[in-house]
Amino acid sequence: MPQQHMSDLTGKLFPCSFVGSYPRPSWYGYNLGGRDILQAFRDEDFAQAYRDGVRAMIGDQEEVGLDVLTDGHLWYDKHQGFIASFVLYNMERIDGIEIAPTVEIRNPISQLEKAPGMEEISAIMEAIFGATFTVVGDLKRGPMRHAFNWSIAQRCTAKPVKAFFATGPVELSTFLADRHYRDRAALLRELADIYHTEMVEAVESGAKVVELDDLIFLAPRDEWEFDVEILNRVFDGIDAYRIWHCCHGGTPGPVGIAPYRELFPYVRDLQVDSFDWSFAQTGFPDDQLALFAEPGFDKDLGLGVISNKNYLIESPREVADGINKAVRYVEPARVHLTSDCGLFAYSRVAAKAKLRSMVKGAELARQELSAASS
Repeated sequence: MPQQHMSDLTGKLFPCSFVGSYPRPSWYGYNLGGRDILQAFRDEDFAQAYRDGVRAMIGDQEEVGLDVLTDGHLWYDKHQGFIASFVLYNMERIDGIEIAPTVEIRNPISQLEKAPGMEEISAIMEAIFGATFTVVGDLKRGPMRHAFNWSIAQRCTAKPVKAFFATGPVELSTFLADRHYRDRAALLRELADIYHTEMVEAVESGAKVVELDDLIFLAPRDEWEFDVEILNRVFDGIDAYRIWHCCHGGTPGPVGIAPYRELFPYVRDLQVDSFDWSFAQTGFPDDQLALFAEPGFDKDLGLGVISNKNYLIESPREVADGINKAVRYVEPARVHLTSDCGLFAYSRVAAKAKLRSMVKGAELARQELSAASS
């Protein structure tokens, strides 16, 4: 499949988007609670509030000037001030997974070497979920409805909306205790096929941009080569602009835990158009940016220019400086902008201010690039 650039899709250098999750409107007080969203839509109050909430999120993005939008993930539930449904949404909608209340998360890789920060992440997840996730039968696609969720948002705007898929199959598997397959390869293939079917359905519904969030470094290092096969299985034949998002985790997680340099030899040939990686929170490390300049590597750089780890509002100058540093290594046409991760943990005002700085910083960088070349 020919390589695509987001700058070609949007008609400008440094187009702006962000990673999925956005603060809910303060008046929106609904959760799906494990229901099929089509079932929830039978409740007129829920359906109206949901559609209005998505319109509000889309409106914020259009107002600040983003080029590629997201539906905001209103289909995620809010738990204890956090969107635990970045894991729960898909867990609850895949047949063969049993969710049981507990005070302990049983992780199938807990006895193996963990990635840096996994102990902290496990403790955070235990506090939020209070449940175990166990594979008790054949995994089958339930009412995940990613195409439906995407379509609600796309009807609100003429700009492209990403179809977003999270948490991906490898990362999701690290939360599962497998009492059925007892074979991680078989388990991962089943999960990949479920995600692939969801992605195909979204593209057939009209999605032009798809994004899979999967922190595959949470799996054991000796599995990474196979994990890339799993992600390729998800993206196989997908006729859209394909993004792989791999960050340092959500707002409560540790800073800078993704081992990009160690991961790169495994993932460089992943069948996607863009790697969306976190850079703002770690100061745009040269050795990580340089990976995108390696000979023969032509994928886009989804440059994280907005941190999700602090409450500071980045200035347009800071954003432009990050872009200028990136283009020392990467052709400008291959660079688009994103947030390091989702912005759900922020107030709506703060999230909007961060995104506005991204857009203004992109314009500043375009002006400076134009001036330098004239």
